Amino acid sequence: MKKLLLIISGICCVFSCKNGSIDKRDEGLAYKETIEINASPRTTLTFFDFSDGRCPEDVNCIWEGHTSVDLLLSSTTEGGITEHVEMCLGGCSFFRKDTTEVFRTVNDTVVKSFAGQQYRFILSSLTPARKSTDIPKKENHRITLTIEKQ
Repeated sequence: MKKLLLIISGICCVFSCKNGSIDKRDEGLAYKETIEINASPRTTLTFFDFSDGRCPEDVNCIWEGHTSVDLLLSSTTEGGITEHVEMCLGGCSFFRKDTTEVFRTVNDTVVKSFAGQQYRFILSSLTPARKSTDIPKKENHRITLTIEKQ
């Protein structure tokens, strides 16, 4: 009987563990949408902005183009802090200058420490795809993003 109780409590512990991943793969994160990624301290992530320089899907391009996405992290820690995270999909082998005059590469995967927690952000897509005949409104865009707590 003790073994049975031990096995049942072990199974309950396994299924009650929290997943360290916040997956926005199914429904995606809408433009300007904010989600909570940590409860204590309360930390949120907003799909803040993007630029879409991808080759339209109905055109043959010599370069694939790229899209850059700006995420905004916000926390109630230390009276309120915010920080932007820039990510890129496509031909991202370019360099950008940040405000400290240091060159850096922009990627689709970023590991970021924020408000005492380390996160890994993985950007998979920006939808809808570009077409030469239609430019969708920014409000209609969504990103596919996986967020892992490290």
